[in-house]
Amino acid sequence: MEFFPIHSISLSNLFWFPVIYGIISLFIMGNITKDSKKRILTFPKYSSNLSKVFSIFFMIIFGKLSIIYTIFVPIKVNSIYFYIGVVIYSVGIFCSVYAMWIFSNADLSTPVTKGIYKYSRHPMQVMYYLSWIGLGLISGTWIIIIYAIIFPLLAIPSLVAQELDCIDKYGAEYIEYLKSTPRFLFFK
Repeated sequence: MEFFPIHSISLSNLFWFPVIYGIISLFIMGNITKDSKKRILTFPKYSSNLSKVFSIFFMIIFGKLSIIYTIFVPIKVNSIYFYIGVVIYSVGIFCSVYAMWIFSNADLSTPVTKGIYKYSRHPMQVMYYLSWIGLGLISGTWIIIIYAIIFPLLAIPSLVAQELDCIDKYGAEYIEYLKSTPRFLFFK
């Protein structure tokens, strides 16, 4: 494991993993109703312009830059970290896609609280971040693992805004859900 790998551009670099996730996400988005797409793609109302700017910067710009960074990061196949990383990445992506599928097929008039949503209020995001820990191990790169730990913390204003939107839409039912389900997997 190293902090920064030797960067190069190669067809055998890490970018294939985010590309796979992107293709799966596009497939799901292409096979759901227009209302479900709108539900997934709607940005929440933020409590302040500062929260909105902060969220947009870190969630969109910083998030996209991390994907672009994978173009330059080689995969370290000959290590135990690679195999552990592939398992963690696969679990993260599977669970994130599963959460997306549950969310996109849920009744639009009620909050999504079943399946993986019993364990996290934001399983798509949580599992996506977990997949980045796997990518850090696959590449043997500490900077990606640190990113995967810090990025969820930077996403909190967006997650809070989503939760406030759900309180407005679903009222007491969602408030009860908030009380019983952690934002992240094990952390309320």
